[in-house]
Amino acid sequence: MAILDRHVVHRFLWNFVLLFGAIFLFGIAVDVVLNTPRFLEAADAVVSRGQAGSRWIALPLVLLDFHGPRLFQFFQFMVGLVSVGAMGFTFSQMHRARELTAIMAAGIRLRRPAMALLAAAGALNLLQLASQEWVLPGLAPRLIRTHSDLVAQRGTEFPVPLTRDADGRLLQAESFDPLSGEVKGLLVLERTGGHQARRRVSALSATWDAGRDAWLLRDGRAMDLPDRPVEAAGTAVVERPVDAVATNLGPEAIMTRRFRIYGQMLSTPRLLELWDLGGGERLNAGRLLAARVMGPVVNLLVLAVAIPFFLLREPRGLLQQSLRAAAFAVPASITAITLTTLPMPGLPPMLAAALPAAVLLPIAVFRLSALRS
Repeated sequence: MAILDRHVVHRFLWNFVLLFGAIFLFGIAVDVVLNTPRFLEAADAVVSRGQAGSRWIALPLVLLDFHGPRLFQFFQFMVGLVSVGAMGFTFSQMHRARELTAIMAAGIRLRRPAMALLAAAGALNLLQLASQEWVLPGLAPRLIRTHSDLVAQRGTEFPVPLTRDADGRLLQAESFDPLSGEVKGLLVLERTGGHQARRRVSALSATWDAGRDAWLLRDGRAMDLPDRPVEAAGTAVVERPVDAVATNLGPEAIMTRRFRIYGQMLSTPRLLELWDLGGGERLNAGRLLAARVMGPVVNLLVLAVAIPFFLLREPRGLLQQSLRAAAFAVPASITAITLTTLPMPGLPPMLAAALPAAVLLPIAVFRLSALRS
């Protein structure tokens, strides 16, 4: 039995790697063809900076720098559907080679290879969770770059409008660079409980200190504001130097508000920090946490429902079975992603994320229990 399990797992993982690599390389090829002038311009910029001897040496480096981190992002989004495809190839190969007939002739139920394959798929989903927690957060600033950012070797800089943190402060910046984590032209307004400004802090630039949960200021100046505007008449404005501003509105919170996809690449501790911000950030963080919990469950349930399309006792047209499996797996996965990532009016995030699993669980149990073996 262990030999059979290893055979199924090895073939499934090999098919997964081949299918995943083929789809990923196809996507890169399409992007390179559509954006060839941008990549060549970026390669020329690398040569001009003395980092490569020629354009054709610099071009692979540019492609690796831009698309290399996207391998982990692609794995995060596609592990479920690619697992279904790899399962289809695995059992189709075993069906054509009459290996399934040999398994049944040995008195082994077909549920045995199904369980071995589900265990291997579960390991892939655990690997996806590990990548989500420890790999993607470090790559997130590079994953939101555009092709034009490659030439200047910078992140996607953007201005930060007035943004509220959990303590009621308002932060504004002329520009923010995701790669360096530096803001320029920082302005912070500290307010009273009645939302009246009581202190104004400004700085030429600032960098984030995660250990202190504060922005470290360069040429920072602080000015106390009067309680009532009438008191300001004839009063000299006194500015004092200040070196830091404590807030929970760090780079991750700024990026999440700017780019919806950025929040999906944050680690769970960072999402919990967004939860502490309250308001819309709490709902957004709740949806992302719910998706992180229920995503692997939904992936395995979709795979379990699709297995009987290929794990066949009698000969049957595999093309027809493949079309049936695709007609189920693709809409089911898209619906699950929609329910877990988009706001559903009137539904708490965890309930919306649990709906696909609640629907798929009885279907998966029925399909596997009804498997003719």
